[in-house]
Amino acid sequence: MSDLSVVITGGLHGIGAEIVDRFAQEQCKISIIANSKSVDMEKITTQFSEYRKMGSDVRIIPTDIMSESDVVQSVDKVAANNNGVIDVCINAAMISHAMGYQETTPDKLDLFYRVNAKSSYVMMRAAHMHLKKSHNPHVLNIAPPINLDPKIMGFRTAYTITQYMRSMITVSMANTEQWKGIACNAIWPVAPFCDGSHLGIYQSHINTSNSLKSVKLFSEAVYGVVTQPSDRFTGEFFYDEEVLEMLGVSLDAFQPHVQSNEHATTQNAQEPNYNVQMNHESVSEDAFSD
Repeated sequence: MSDLSVVITGGLHGIGAEIVDRFAQEQCKISIIANSKSVDMEKITTQFSEYRKMGSDVRIIPTDIMSESDVVQSVDKVAANNNGVIDVCINAAMISHAMGYQETTPDKLDLFYRVNAKSSYVMMRAAHMHLKKSHNPHVLNIAPPINLDPKIMGFRTAYTITQYMRSMITVSMANTEQWKGIACNAIWPVAPFCDGSHLGIYQSHINTSNSLKSVKLFSEAVYGVVTQPSDRFTGEFFYDEEVLEMLGVSLDAFQPHVQSNEHATTQNAQEPNYNVQMNHESVSEDAFSD
């Protein structure tokens, strides 16, 4: 996988950073589209040094993801460094701050929209022609299956509706003529994690009293999706656990007691078989109901 060119938003924090870590283990070329002003650069520099020792090229492309011109320029720069090709585009940047109705001013709603929804659309448009040059192009959005249950829709209004816009963009692009040949899918966690950052909203049918898994489960599932042939599925919504089950990866490897070191992965269980065909027809019915 050393030639895989990956571009990702939100790759400096939380789940996005976990995804970067997982791809770095495969010696990928990873470009993080992000505003680096608010991060601990000393910590980032140390981490990237570790990635280089692993054989992975990880770089930050300083970008205002709310600026279309900035995003286009950055994505073009990423492609230029890889012979004009981008293999994987992951939209993980998001704002998930919990706000009630009184706090959700129109300006704050607009901010959520620009980061959670519009930036994903701009990223996809900017990467489109470069993805077309890949032999196995994938777009993967961190976005939930749409659930119109009032208990969900009435929770964190700005976050919920803008995340669902990202979900709708996923389906829209997957069914657009110009996007034929590019896999465009979404992925979401079954439940909160026992470590790392959370995505802030979960389907109302989930029983969170069950044994929670490491956030590394999610990044492993992301890797599993984008290493499938791009003509196998598009416009799908995956749950992280179902992806690993389809690939024959034991979920036991992601129990808290198993994750004993920073880079622990499924090496503690059977080796993942990413060549197996994922038989996924549609999101299970319980994704839309209690």
